[in-house]
Amino acid sequence: MDEPLIPPMRLDDLLAELQDRLKTVLAARDRVHALLEAVIAVGSDLDLETMLRRIIETAATLVEARYGALGVIGPGGTLERFIPVGMSAEDIARVDHWPHGEGLLGLLIRKPQRLRLADLAEHADSYGFPEGHPPMRSFLGVPIRVRGEVFGNLYLTEKTGGETFTDEDEAVVVALATAAGVAIENARLYEQTRRREAELQMFAGVVAHDLKAPLTAVRGFTELAHDALADQSGREHPADLLKRALTASARMGHLIDDLLTYATARDATLVPVQVDLTALADQIVEEHRSAIRSTASASEPQVYIGPLPTVEADLSMIRQLLTNLIGNAIKYTPPGHAAHVDITGTRTGDGRVCVEIADRGIGIPPGEHQAIFAGFHRAATGYTGTGLGLAICQRIVERHGGTITATDNPGGGARFTFTLPTADGPS
Repeated sequence: MDEPLIPPMRLDDLLAELQDRLKTVLAARDRVHALLEAVIAVGSDLDLETMLRRIIETAATLVEARYGALGVIGPGGTLERFIPVGMSAEDIARVDHWPHGEGLLGLLIRKPQRLRLADLAEHADSYGFPEGHPPMRSFLGVPIRVRGEVFGNLYLTEKTGGETFTDEDEAVVVALATAAGVAIENARLYEQTRRREAELQMFAGVVAHDLKAPLTAVRGFTELAHDALADQSGREHPADLLKRALTASARMGHLIDDLLTYATARDATLVPVQVDLTALADQIVEEHRSAIRSTASASEPQVYIGPLPTVEADLSMIRQLLTNLIGNAIKYTPPGHAAHVDITGTRTGDGRVCVEIADRGIGIPPGEHQAIFAGFHRAATGYTGTGLGLAICQRIVERHGGTITATDNPGGGARFTFTLPTADGPS
């Protein structure tokens, strides 16, 4: 019998090779998982400064690089910013100056491309390092693109163990750079939105102040003229016109107040205190009753206030929330009928309070239970209002980490339900 040309592999060698391959497969699987987790982590923060540093740190971890940096390219084709990681504060202080986009880094700016080197010093465009800079040999550079334009470059140096970066390292960093481009664009849009909101809030405050000053003067002079004509025979018509002007100016004042509240409710600083909802609701209801008694414009509302738990919240905002919801429950009542309102609350057991304000009023039009929380949406005609009250309520509740919904009240009317944090936490 002929002898085999290749001697059979011994069992121990076969098992060793199988074990090596399994290790390779497991290592690749673990690295894919690490990359996916890194992509999710990079996109989880909308603060641009925090995100840029996280991108560098994540890339360095994935490819086992001792040092990393991100160079942000400015309008003139130079490095507008250079963010290093892997160096202590003392190391950073010793560096004479950071790169401006010349030499090897300038090459990557002029010709965006992946670049992998075993030794930085051997490249023709290398200028060396500034005084105080730590020595570096292995190098991996990858551009980060945002909407097709190069935002900057990701630099990684000194792979652990003195090794050179591999094809797999390059593929991992390229994948991360792609995800980083999307995350950076989202962070930019978020910052732009926040900046515009801040500008709008400042603008709303200035406008509200500048409008209210002359409006107060107009209202004051109109009241004087109305009082002078009200008791004069034959001047009833001019007096009635002045009364209408006073009503219109009052509505304009409410609109200015609501605009300012709506603009500030999202970003105003919260000052949480313990708020007795029962006492606050009772006070607000009494204010409405007193206003109705003084004008005799409607029947006095019938309001039931059940025991309400104490909450941990901003007092002024919660007052605004209850004022709007209770005021709506009283206002949106059919003419000639007294308002019926039930205010009840319970603890949910998860550190929150659920409060319901139910009325027997005109109800909510079909299909508009969510739309009524949009700014300037008015579901009912024939009633005064700015259309901002419920939008303000939603912002206040969401600022406190709660939710607010509107449903039909069985038997007629509307039911508003919102949650707030309790004063003593979970039960």
